[in-house]
Amino acid sequence: MKRIGAAVATAVGFVLCVAAPALADYPPPVRPGGPHVSGAGGAAGTAFTGANVSFGMLALVLLAVVGVTALLVSRRRAVSAA
Repeated sequence: MKRIGAAVATAVGFVLCVAAPALADYPPPVRPGGPHVSGAGGAAGTAFTGANVSFGMLALVLLAVVGVTALLVSRRRAVSAA
């Protein structure tokens, strides 16, 4: 039960730390002339946000692989030690 509580506390702390920068500039500043979306010239003026998601996804996959590998290694060591 202690491990579950620590895991939940860690997850809540992580979510709060990640959300803090997003909440730092709230409410967003008002631009004169209303909102303006720059189009990338795509179909029907598709909005271009400039977001680069590929690095984040690569980091997520890498961390997931490292975590699964660590679990498998620890289980094998626990079985061979017993």
